[in-house]
Amino acid sequence: MAIRYLYPCYFDAELTRTEGRRVAKTLAVTSPNLAQIRRAAKLCELTVLDEELDVRHPAHWFFHDGRLQIDYKGSKEELLQKIAHKLNEV
Repeated sequence: MAIRYLYPCYFDAELTRTEGRRVAKTLAVTSPNLAQIRRAAKLCELTVLDEELDVRHPAHWFFHDGRLQIDYKGSKEELLQKIAHKLNEV
């Protein structure tokens, strides 16, 4: 079991890479939230272990965006790409 943590800022089209976006701008969405990311993960048939609303990304400590814990054995970049593709459908 490999736990990966995902924050909404990873998929936010309004952020630059240096501000925390981790997917290509073409795959990013405007103002993503945990519910959208959870739905995208379910569409990818991934197991969402936990949703933590009171956790903040270290670089964005002033936002209360939360994070998801997902069980995924592959690389985190591969996981981000899978979810980003599904986010555009959600």
